[in-house]
Amino acid sequence: HTKRRNRTRHGCGGREAEQKEAALEMSDKKQQLDQERFWNGFWPKVQRGTFFDADAHTKPLEAVLKDLPGGRAFVPGCGRGYDCILLAEGTKRVVTGLDISEIAVQEAVKYRTERKVEKTQVDYVAGDFFKFAPGHSFDVIFDYTFLCALPPELREGWAKQMATLIKKDEGRLATLIFPIVKKEGGPPYAMSVELVESLLKPRGFVRVSLDTNVKDSHMGRQGKEAMAIWKLPSQKSST
Repeated sequence: HTKRRNRTRHGCGGREAEQKEAALEMSDKKQQLDQERFWNGFWPKVQRGTFFDADAHTKPLEAVLKDLPGGRAFVPGCGRGYDCILLAEGTKRVVTGLDISEIAVQEAVKYRTERKVEKTQVDYVAGDFFKFAPGHSFDVIFDYTFLCALPPELREGWAKQMATLIKKDEGRLATLIFPIVKKEGGPPYAMSVELVESLLKPRGFVRVSLDTNVKDSHMGRQGKEAMAIWKLPSQKSST
């Protein structure tokens, strides 16, 4: 009888674990749908040069291009893809831009056509960053106004996914941290260098450089940004 009771308890525990896992999965799916609905609902209002769309590439990124390797690059939350075109530097990098909004991706494709850039050089994907599985790692990832748009409960997942996507040792994650302000709520949610470091450090990232005196920020963002570049050493690497 005792053994039977133990088996029953164990079975219930297994079911409870499965139920919890299923509930978490449903919660993740709901959050993804909420994000998709929000951004697809918002994007029709986003004309060039309005809201978060600067109608230009990010000059602080241009300033650090020389410090970033060639190869494959990735821009999550790419919007119209201004920075994807910049990161390509002609043919130096093959760039993938990702956005949760189909409308954003359509706008990015229009801008790419306008700039006469080939799809083989810069391509776009509409999808969920947290489920993005390209089948290879990236030499460069650029995050700007992506982390700050995410609900705080998704931040650890952001760091985990960055660790999955970046190439170990040689790869570089460039984070233009914004907005560095004291505020409640969002998006955009308040950011800081310390916050980003607290997310990346437990995943093994090491900061390569930090510029807290960023020049040529987009209008209205001056003094609220810092550029930090990170690498992810492999376990064999000493640094």
